Amino acid sequence: MNGTKNAILFPKQMIAKTVVADDSGVAMNICYIGDEVSATITVATGDITFKQGALGSEAVDPSIDSGGNDEGVIDVSDSNANTMGDVVDLINASPNWRAFLVGALRADASAGTYLNISERTLTPRVDTTVVSDSTGIKAYSIRIGGKSDSAGTEEISAAELFNITSKNTFGSGTNFINVYEINEATKTETLIFTRTGGATTAEQVLDFVVNGRGSLASSKVGTHLLVRMVGSAFCTGYLQVSGAVAKGF
Repeated sequence: MNGTKNAILFPKQMIAKTVVADDSGVAMNICYIGDEVSATITVATGDITFKQGALGSEAVDPSIDSGGNDEGVIDVSDSNANTMGDVVDLINASPNWRAFLVGALRADASAGTYLNISERTLTPRVDTTVVSDSTGIKAYSIRIGGKSDSAGTEEISAAELFNITSKNTFGSGTNFINVYEINEATKTETLIFTRTGGATTAEQVLDFVVNGRGSLASSKVGTHLLVRMVGSAFCTGYLQVSGAVAKGF
């Protein structure tokens, strides 16, 4: 892979990720950290129901509630739950659950961002993925870097980006490649790179490695990078990135 000699930190892990139009992206991860034996989540048209208790007899968890009369439910039609930032903040406010964004920005609308999930039993303290709904979305996103909180323990990392390959069939309109540096601790998302993407149906390759060295960006320790292909119309095609993650600090 390109960039194997371009060490920013050691040890580091080389990363290659692809998102295509068949719901292969991840919007966020959710983890149960409570004391009950079992926990479940159900997603229906964006609304998330959280339960915990004995295996097979889980009951709604009232520590999560976006308002109204539906304890244990984040209802994305509520004003305090209509963005992805709202959703993860509500989850993380509970002592029993943790969540972090993977392929979403805090300002992204929560409605229509992720797929339905039939009631899923979670393994305590193990992340479960909530997959992005690629039907009618205008952005594909890939995260490069670790998370700042994993089941209640901090995991420090930094990220480096070498290559972005994309192809977007968007008809008329605009197409951009954006890169953000994400700081989950401060809840800040900084646009550090933007460039016009390829023409509709045309593959674009942005390669930042020359003679084994160089990169587009290196995130600060404790932050990560998010690469996003954004169209003015619905995206179809693919986004692929290569980079590296350094951990253990």
